[in-house]
This record gives sequence, structure tokens and C-alpha cells, in this order.
Amino acid sequence: MSKTGPRGGKTFDENISVLHDELGLAAKWERPSILLAIHKSKLSQEKAEQELEARLRRDGQSVARIVVNPERADVAHLILAAPAPERTVFFVSNIDWGGAEDGKEAYRALNLYRELFVENRIKAVFSLTANAATNLAVHAPDFWAFRHRVVEFASARAAHKASLPAGLLVWDIPDTVDPFDNLDDKIRAREEIMSKLPGNSEALSTRVDLCYVLGHLYWQRGDAVKAEGAFRSGLDLAFGHDLAELGWHLLNGLAVLQHESGQYERAVEIYRKGLAAAPESSALLINLSAATCMLGRNQEAITLGRHAVRVDPADARIWNRLGYIYEAMGRVDDGRTSFAEAVALSPRNPAFLASLAVAYFLIERPDEAMRHLKAAGQLEPAQSASRLDVYEEAIMGNTAKAEQLLRAALSGGRMSASEIRRDPNLSLLLDPTQIEALTSS
Repeated sequence: MSKTGPRGGKTFDENISVLHDELGLAAKWERPSILLAIHKSKLSQEKAEQELEARLRRDGQSVARIVVNPERADVAHLILAAPAPERTVFFVSNIDWGGAEDGKEAYRALNLYRELFVENRIKAVFSLTANAATNLAVHAPDFWAFRHRVVEFASARAAHKASLPAGLLVWDIPDTVDPFDNLDDKIRAREEIMSKLPGNSEALSTRVDLCYVLGHLYWQRGDAVKAEGAFRSGLDLAFGHDLAELGWHLLNGLAVLQHESGQYERAVEIYRKGLAAAPESSALLINLSAATCMLGRNQEAITLGRHAVRVDPADARIWNRLGYIYEAMGRVDDGRTSFAEAVALSPRNPAFLASLAVAYFLIERPDEAMRHLKAAGQLEPAQSASRLDVYEEAIMGNTAKAEQLLRAALSGGRMSASEIRRDPNLSLLLDPTQIEALTSS
């Protein structure tokens, strides 16, 4: 255990001591104590509760747990219904599962019955995610004002706001064997095919599809201008011939370009146009989820993401992307579960194993992270394994070495600046300033 916490904050043991001392004083002076403990994951919560309970029981104090669910949302009255509530420390969790149509009933009940905690000298530790802590302040402001201490069990890794780079967005490209390895060769071959296609209606569908594929290849090369031109050419053909059903792929491509340029509102507008033509497209739904998440509309993003996996429950890509969306919200347990579902559906895909490895790193389980990363390495072609080497160094805490490997990959032409900026794993493993320094030099 490190002696200093993240960014100079308290260590795990120091945080436990703060909670323990507060509860000890509350018991001694027979006063209430409302403590908020903010955790990054369920693992952190369980570890903290076990250690705090052990200390309290050594002091002769009783502990009881209140797990909120839609049928048990009124925390104050649940506590008062327990035996000897004034002589018990209550561990309260899952308040963001509090029932009602909007899921906020537990917050409203806390706000309404806040006085009961003081009048009955209740001692309670509320285990919260960062999102739940924000909701508590917004939806139960009077109860929030009653709190005595807030303790944050942050990751030992320096925290930064997670982003959702364009590399995680889904393209509905047919998974076929391409005879060309080089990206420029792929583009030239398709440009040649396009130039030889007849201009009649029989070739229209092929021409529209080629516009989409070419736009995607230009995007891969980092040429947003040519990519947009290809997508718009395809849209003109599709909508000019009243074939809107052919156009949603191209709208998806345009929206990806907007997402990558930070124009999330515009991306949302375009995705919704695509969904008007293809309402059950899991690609459009999960990409729209990512854009709304970047706008801070988390509940909408979750609803869209869950809709996407219901539409295509066997598509491992959609589960994998939903994992990143959860991670960006700070919901690391849900993120890890989604990544694990992707691996279960496609166990031989090294990219999905790498995602799960990063998820374990984020909750400070490096052994599990390295186990999954090693499994990914056994499946990854040798010429593509350099990215996994970068992940490994970052997971082991060697970010300087990870940067060195990325610079070598850049200079050797094995990775492009666009690939680094678009990599969702790197956005979780490295600080944004590191990525910016690497890709702008």
C-alpha cells in the first residue's frame, strides 16, 4: 500500500481511519453521523466495508447493511425499522437503484425524511459512486447539507476525465478478406473500381456502397476532407434516387467525422437522421450513445446503449463499445461486465481481451489485467503486438516506457498519430496531455 494517495490524497488506510474515528466520536457523544464514501468500483466498496466493519466490531459496535432497490427505497424508515438503530452503524449502498420511473425515489426520500437521521442519532455510511454522489447533491440537497464527512476512495492512478475517441465507434463494414494489406493500395483499388462502374441504375447500389467503403478508408488514413466528400457523394446518389435505406451507412460515417472533431451535438443530429431510416441499427444506436455520453447526458446514453445490445445481443462489438461508454461515466463495474460479455461472445478476439485487461487495471487488479493481456497476446499476430506492449507497460505503471514505445511505433510507421488518438484503451491508460504531446510532435 502506498503511503500517499492519488494526487496527494489520502490512502485507503487513512480513509478508513477517518470513517472509524468519526463513528467512534458519534458513539461516544451519542450524536448522529452521516458519512459519504465515494468509490470507483464495487471491489473498492466491498474492501472498505469489510475493513471498517472489522474495526467497528472490535470496538463493540454493531453493523447492519441497507441495500436499496425499487421496493426498498426509503432509507430512513428502513433504518428505523431495524433493531436498536441508535446503537448500530448502517452501511447504505445502491441508492441510485431507488425506484420510480426515473430511478430517483431513494434520493427524494432522503431529502424528505432527513430530520429523522438527526432526531434518532443515526450513524450511517453511504457508499456512493461518483455519479451517485452528484445525484445526491442535486436530488437531495437538504440531506446533502446534513452530511458530516465525505471520503473519496480514489484510484491510485491519477484521475482524468475519460473521453470516447472516434476509434471505438462502430462502422457497418462487411467483414471480408481484402487482398491488399497496404491502406493506400486498398484505396487505389476501390477508386479504380468506382471509375469503371457504369452510370446506370443497376450499378447505383454498388456505387453507394463503394462511397461508404472509400469514405471509411480515407478516414482510416486520417483524411477527413476526402472521407466527407465520399460520404456526401454517396448520400446524393441514395437520396437523389429515393433510396434512403441505402443512406444510413453514409450518415453514420458523417456523424463519426463530427464526433472526432468534437461536434457532438451535430453528430447526434446526424445519427438521428440515420435512425429514421434504420431504427434498429445497433451501430447507429451505440454510436449515438457515445455522442450523448460526451455531452454529459448519461442516462440517455445508457438507455441507447442498452437498446443497442437488445437489438444485437450476440454482437460482441456492441457490448465492447458499451463497456467504454460505461467507463467514461465512471461506472467501472458495468464497464467490466460489458467487456466480459464481449469476450464471452468472441473469446478469440484479442481486442476484446485487451479491453477487459484495461478494465481490470482501472479497478487496481493488475494480476487479472496482465492475465487477460497475455491471453490477447497469444492471439494477436506478431506484427500487430506492439500495441499490446504499450498497454502492458502502462498497466505496470511504466508510462514513460509506454510513451517511448509509441514514439518508436510512430517513427517506424507501425502506428499513425490518428490511430493513437483514436485508441480508447490509450485514452484510459494515459493522460490526455501525454497523447496530445505524442500526436502533435
